[in-house]
Amino acid sequence: MAKIEIKEVPKIRGFSTVKKVPNRAALQGDLKPNTILVFHGKEGHEMVVEIFTPDPNGDKTLPPATMAVTKFTGNAEKVDNAYATLLFWALKEGKSLGSPTREVYLKIDTSQSPPEVEVEVEAPVQ
Repeated sequence: MAKIEIKEVPKIRGFSTVKKVPNRAALQGDLKPNTILVFHGKEGHEMVVEIFTPDPNGDKTLPPATMAVTKFTGNAEKVDNAYATLLFWALKEGKSLGSPTREVYLKIDTSQSPPEVEVEVEAPVQ
């Protein structure tokens, strides 16, 4: 089983854009190192995703949070596997996971399609 850790994530200043997309593949053009995707749920058949770019001069602040965190390395279309890891961990530990969840992209290899990524998947934990 992948390693899960509890992390105090500090507030992060930056710029953001919100998109409604039908699926994860629609976000591939937005993936860059240090980009944070914040998932705000669904509206109809579309996911509401905030694309957050850290920048100390930004006009938006992501609040600090206590997060359950796991790392995923592999095909960008399979990042959802990390959410399953977090969910099984929470059930085993008697914890509740909240929202919004975040994906912090650490590395992206766009020479492949879909891209290979290293991402930290974070879910608020209670």
